[in-house]
Amino acid sequence: MRYCKDPLLQEDHVEVHFQKENERIGLIRNFFSSLQSIVGRKGNDMHRIYPGSIYYLEVVDRKLFAYQEKEVYQLEYSLGQFLDCFAEYGFVRIGKSMAANLYKVGQVKADLNMHLRLLMDNGEILVLNRTYKKEFMDALRHIQEVCHEDY
Repeated sequence: MRYCKDPLLQEDHVEVHFQKENERIGLIRNFFSSLQSIVGRKGNDMHRIYPGSIYYLEVVDRKLFAYQEKEVYQLEYSLGQFLDCFAEYGFVRIGKSMAANLYKVGQVKADLNMHLRLLMDNGEILVLNRTYKKEFMDALRHIQEVCHEDY
């Protein structure tokens, strides 16, 4: 891996060179795509936020909220619409009205009644409903396989 600092650049950019497209390259592509911004509302103010910075999503009173490390924004999506657009960036449903960003999960612990507790990197604790356990574990396993694939 090489990093080059060039103060003469007009705009930052990243190049990825690869021999053939594979899942690891797909993850890199998804990561950089997640840096594209969406609009989130906080009070009367509109803010540019990045899907990759979202830890989890929750629907409250039919409104979708995105939780970042310390900020919360309302989004103009339904949970289903958001997952349709951004599932490949690591978002997976963990309950009827919640989704988590797999890349922000620090630890998974067993809980009562076959639930799992997700300890997020920002200190939040989310409960994975057992109905969504298989989907969550499959998505987590897939990411781990791709990240640990030999090249």
